[in-house]
Amino acid sequence: MDKRSALQNIDATLQRIGFQYTGSGVADYSGSISVHGQPIDISLSIPDVSFVQKPRVFLKDRSQIPLETLAHVESGDGICYASGAGLPIDLYRPGEAILRILDEVKRTLELSYRGRAKLEIVDEYQQYWYPKLGVQVLLPKQQSSGGTDGFVFFASRNGQVEFLCLDRRPALRGYDVTFPEPARLRCVSEKLGPGGGIRAPKTLEDLRRWVDGQPALGVNWQVIFNELCQGLTVFFAGPNAFVGVKMEVPKEIATAILRKSIRKQSLTKLLVNRMDKVSVERYAGNWSSLDHVSSRNIPERDNFKNISVALIGGGTIGGYLSRLLVQSGAGMDGRLSIFDNQLLSEGNIGRHVLGFEYIGKPKALALKAELERFHPQVSVRAFNENALDCWSQIANCDLIIDATGEWNVQSALNDRFLAGRDFRAAALLHTWIFMNGAGVQSFLNLRDGLACFRCLKTSFDGRWRYPAGDERHVLNVQPASCGDGSYVPFSADAAVMAASLANRAALDWVSAKPGARLRTIAVDLERGRYQKPVSPTALKSCPACLGNSSSL
Repeated sequence: MDKRSALQNIDATLQRIGFQYTGSGVADYSGSISVHGQPIDISLSIPDVSFVQKPRVFLKDRSQIPLETLAHVESGDGICYASGAGLPIDLYRPGEAILRILDEVKRTLELSYRGRAKLEIVDEYQQYWYPKLGVQVLLPKQQSSGGTDGFVFFASRNGQVEFLCLDRRPALRGYDVTFPEPARLRCVSEKLGPGGGIRAPKTLEDLRRWVDGQPALGVNWQVIFNELCQGLTVFFAGPNAFVGVKMEVPKEIATAILRKSIRKQSLTKLLVNRMDKVSVERYAGNWSSLDHVSSRNIPERDNFKNISVALIGGGTIGGYLSRLLVQSGAGMDGRLSIFDNQLLSEGNIGRHVLGFEYIGKPKALALKAELERFHPQVSVRAFNENALDCWSQIANCDLIIDATGEWNVQSALNDRFLAGRDFRAAALLHTWIFMNGAGVQSFLNLRDGLACFRCLKTSFDGRWRYPAGDERHVLNVQPASCGDGSYVPFSADAAVMAASLANRAALDWVSAKPGARLRTIAVDLERGRYQKPVSPTALKSCPACLGNSSSL
């Protein structure tokens, strides 16, 4: 339906239910809806008849619904009638779509009348705190009777302030730190909300009433008051909100303290009788630690937080895989190690996660820099060496991932993994691109009597047991050129898919559900061959299994 027809349909629909066009936009209307039998006047603005931008609805007279019973009012966008998941509506039936939106507005207001308002305010409490500044919180979530100490500071790069940060120390890798001030965070298991009739405190007296109305804090007002007078910014974190306050010391008192005519220790006595005159600044925090980033989507027990990972190969597959591993919890406390002894060439960047700025630099070190730029709490160890010369470091990790896609390296790692029992590594995961990107595969070896990597192809010139493409096709190898070696061309999406397949297999192993050991994805639908996920049996003819039979 074209825009003009859509507007005509909307206009006819709204006029039919008593709404009137008011302008100044192309689709601005006023009318009333019935909320529990009472007419409530609203204005409706429709900026986009495709509904990518949702229509905005405002109360014309807030006295018709007492504000204290109304949870869903947004300062800029009117009544919040759609959840975070959105409200699917049909752009091909614009009149019906608008009626559905008005029904949602009515439902929202009626929920407030039924007593849900206070609960909804609590659920969205951080929104009602009206903070002066937002804070990126890098502290861990942990409950402590005395709270967690840290510092609030501005993080800058190239002379520009980028954000306000709360962390244990006034230092952040990759950023310049300015104006650090001490802070204390208290995490509680119960929800925060209005207290003592106060939603968002403006003064110390408001804050006192608010604190007294928060029994979940487990701390009395005097403790909080003392901390504020000591110059601390105090934060409170519950399941629904992360809020903070800082006391604004009256200018004359602050000046007297600087001149040492008033001792800072006397501040509590000076302010106790004028708390209604002393303002507080409000802050809102957002959990953004690496721990939170990874556990938000993957439960801690199922991610790599406490798993040490050795990633062999920082090339096409390994580059993308390294980022997925970090986003899945690896890289905390140096538990991710990358091994690659090659430099990034101009030809690499057409299908590598690294870009132009890293050309000519060691891949392992460049990936370390890129990952640590992704998040300041990432800590990666990089080895610009031949991986097989670093076997002692590799074998001391819980999980070894081979992302080289090189037959010789795959076979050598398979042999060393089978041969030893006196090392920590419990799993060896291979991932590779088949032929010229026809498909991708991953294979997990747990040394549990099932197939090893060489069981999949017992001889170099033999056939794969479970090929991801037709091996009769000639492998397209591009000859070496000036400054670059010969290579097998395939598109970047194949590398991304191989990395994703390996990350999924690794996460399944971490969660104690390794599933099928060999997994296949057909990338090229014409040349690729799908293989059902399978856990192959070991072959008696496998040279690796025969050579290491005493250790199996």
